[in-house]
Amino acid sequence: MPAERFFIDADLQGTLSLEGTELHHLAHVMRIRIGEEVELVNGRGGLATARLEALSKHEAQLKVLNSSLTPLPSPRLKLAIPLMRPAKLELVIEKCTELGANSFYLYPAQYSEKDDLSEHAFERLQHIAISAMKQCGRLDLPEIQMWKFDEILALPIPIHFGDTREAEAPPETKEPIVFITGPEKGFSKKEIEALDLKAIAVRLHKNILRAETAPIVACVHYTSN
Repeated sequence: MPAERFFIDADLQGTLSLEGTELHHLAHVMRIRIGEEVELVNGRGGLATARLEALSKHEAQLKVLNSSLTPLPSPRLKLAIPLMRPAKLELVIEKCTELGANSFYLYPAQYSEKDDLSEHAFERLQHIAISAMKQCGRLDLPEIQMWKFDEILALPIPIHFGDTREAEAPPETKEPIVFITGPEKGFSKKEIEALDLKAIAVRLHKNILRAETAPIVACVHYTSN
């Protein structure tokens, strides 16, 4: 049975070409040899066993031997997370992918530590999500997108947000929701007013949580009940 998984954004059939970061991991980290078998995932429910047929500096040719398609789980949790320092954001993406978040909506809050995300930083977050998906055994890859705060509040599904005031504990629900967490310095007065109009306030913990801790706690609650 193959011991290593690789991600490829393609239908898992025929002969496939692996490139970029996954090629580097296959050839230089795991040192897979021609004739050896590996697993492939496409982030859309597909899982395949494939044999390495050819290897060059620019690509690996993999022949699919068998494949299966698992229906994707119903989306349960979309996490809206403020932009923060890269190391913190990477931690959140990694751990919440492992815990089952379906989507990450990154937004610049008024008190965010950062107000933008470079193309390189965004690509790194995507690679971290792919790595976490492979490691934890998921077959679905969560999406990562940049959103504006007002756009998130306009979504047509229930919205909850982490509140440090005298809010209730998170309700038990199996319905899809969006959960919004705030930056290290908290939501601004304007953001709180908008949230109070459009969203449900919940207290995730008796203590005040860091910006990178709150999404993980929310993920544990909303994906485990």
